[in-house]
Amino acid sequence: MDVAEILKSLTDAFPEAISEATAESEIRARSYVDKDEVRKVCQYLKDSLQFDHLCSVCGVDYIKRNELEVVYHIASYNHPVVLTLKARLPRENPEIESIVSVYWNANWYERETYELFGILFKNHPNLKPLVLPEDMIGEWPLRKDYEGFPNKTARNLV
Repeated sequence: MDVAEILKSLTDAFPEAISEATAESEIRARSYVDKDEVRKVCQYLKDSLQFDHLCSVCGVDYIKRNELEVVYHIASYNHPVVLTLKARLPRENPEIESIVSVYWNANWYERETYELFGILFKNHPNLKPLVLPEDMIGEWPLRKDYEGFPNKTARNLV
């Protein structure tokens, strides 16, 4: 299965939910996904396109656009294509469906992203703090408007 076939299958299966699908190389693809369809799209990737390995989940703060993004890197053990899937969220209410039911290891990535960016992963089984000390919970230290950013004290080096 090559990158063109994968992107065609994905856009055909989810024409309203997938946008800006691009082949960056023979083994790299990138696409945006509607935040309300991310779990369904990930299930399709895993079941139909052999994307069986979630490599990472992280957040990105675009303060000038007033939005956050959740970025998923998903790979396969059966073909060489790695997909970067992105979902745009409003900064004032960043919520997206958890994909832990599809990829078990999303558990830790989603917890960390919640803690550091304040992105709420709906239906996550255990969205408790993972890396921050208790007195920093709710501060979202990787957002660009974090007070004192960039402060180079040990407390803020996360």
